[in-house]
Amino acid sequence: MSELAPLPLKGVRIADLTWALASAGTSTLLASLGAEVIRIEWPERMDFTRLAETAGVGISSRELKRTPLAPGKKEVPYQKENGPALPAMANRSGVFNDRNPGKYGVTLNMALPEGREIFKRLVRTSDIVMDGFKAPVMGKWGLDYEGLRAEKDDIIYIQMSGYGNTGRYRSYGSLGPTAHAFSGLGFQGLPDPHEPTSWSHSYMDTTPPFYSALAAIGALHYRNRTGKGQYIDQAQYEPGLLIGGTGLLDFSANGRRTSRVGNRSPHLPASPHGIYRCEGDDAWIAIAVFDEREWLALCRCMGEPAWSKEARFSTLESRIRNQEALDALVGEWSATQERYALMYALQEAGVPAGVVQSPQDKVTVDPHLKVRDFFVHLDHSELGTRPFTRHLTAKLSQTPAHPGGLTHRGAPCLGEDNEYVYERILGMTPAERKAYEDRGVI
Repeated sequence: MSELAPLPLKGVRIADLTWALASAGTSTLLASLGAEVIRIEWPERMDFTRLAETAGVGISSRELKRTPLAPGKKEVPYQKENGPALPAMANRSGVFNDRNPGKYGVTLNMALPEGREIFKRLVRTSDIVMDGFKAPVMGKWGLDYEGLRAEKDDIIYIQMSGYGNTGRYRSYGSLGPTAHAFSGLGFQGLPDPHEPTSWSHSYMDTTPPFYSALAAIGALHYRNRTGKGQYIDQAQYEPGLLIGGTGLLDFSANGRRTSRVGNRSPHLPASPHGIYRCEGDDAWIAIAVFDEREWLALCRCMGEPAWSKEARFSTLESRIRNQEALDALVGEWSATQERYALMYALQEAGVPAGVVQSPQDKVTVDPHLKVRDFFVHLDHSELGTRPFTRHLTAKLSQTPAHPGGLTHRGAPCLGEDNEYVYERILGMTPAERKAYEDRGVI
C-alpha cells in the first residue's frame, strides 16, 4: 500500500498547545493519521526540547554546539530578517524533531490579549484543541472548555496536565520522570539495601499519548454521530498505575508489598537470569535459564566448564541459592564473547537470550526493524533527509499512517508556517501579518 494513500484523519484540524514529550506525542500520533496539526509556540518560551539532544545519534548538545545544516539547506529565519536571534540548534534538536514530525509550526504570543484573540480565531476553524500546561493555565486565559465552547460549540478539548483537572495536585507541574515516580513506577532497581533507581527513560513520556490519542478518536466518532464535542481530562501519571497493575493487584488482594528484584526473575524461578557483560565497550546480553534442558544447553555453549558440574549448580533450586556466584562465572565467560554472535548461538541452542541494544543499534543494526520499515526518511528544512520513527506502529492496510503526516516532512522550524496558517487559514493579508509581527504578537 502506498504511503500516499488517504490518511484516516484528513480534514481534522488541531490547534496544538502541547509541548515536551507526553502531550506533544499525542498530536504526533494524530498527525501521522492525517490530522492537520498546527503547533503553537513563542520563541521566548519555546518548547525546551528544542534545546535538548542534537540531531546526531548519540551526540549530546554538550559535545556539539551546533548541528550543521545539511548540504544545500539554509537556516529558516524566524518571522523577519531582523527578528530576535535564536539558538542555532533551536530547529535541529533530535528530541524535538523525533517528537514533532508531520506538524505545521507557528509562533503566537499567548501572553498577550491580541495573541489570545488570534488563537480564538484558530479555534473557530479547528476540530480539536489540546494543551500540555498545568491544569489551571487555560482557565486563567478564559480558554477552559466553556471558554472554548463559546468560540466553537462542538469543539473537542483535550487537557493533558500532570495530575488532572481535579484533586489536590491539579495545580502541580509535571514532567515524565515526575509522573513516573508519582505513579509508583520508580520503585525499580536492585534489592535492599540498594535504593530505588527507576528506569533511565520515563514510560510516562511515551505511554500517555496513546491513551489521549485513543480518547481523541473516540470523541471525533461521538461528534460525528451526535454533533457534540466534549472535554477530555487526561492526567499524565495515571497510565502508570495501569502499567504497575501487578503490584497494585498483589497488594490489594494479598497484602504483599512489592519488592525490588533487580535483574532476577520476579515470578518464574530461573537461574542464571540477568544481564551479562560481553566483549567490547558497554556491550551486554540478557540470558534466562528456566529449566534443566536450557541449563544443559547453556553449559554446552560455554564448553562444559568444570564448575558447571559442581553440586551447587546441579539443580534449578541450588542454582537459585547460589545465583550470585553463578552470575559471576557466567559473566566471566560472556565477557569474552561478541554479543550478537553469542545471542544467535544461544538462541540456536534453545537458550533464551537477547542483546541489550542501544538506540544506535536499533537505528543502524536491527535487521527486523529494517524489514518492518520502522524508520521513515523525511526531509527537514535545515537538517535535510533524516530517519524518523513511526510512532504509530500499527499498519493500517487501507489508510496507512505516515510520520510525515500532511506535510510529508519532519518537525517544523520555529514559525516556519506562519504565512500558511495566518494568511491562508485565518485570512490575514501580508500587511496585517507583518503588523502583528512588529507588535510581537506573532
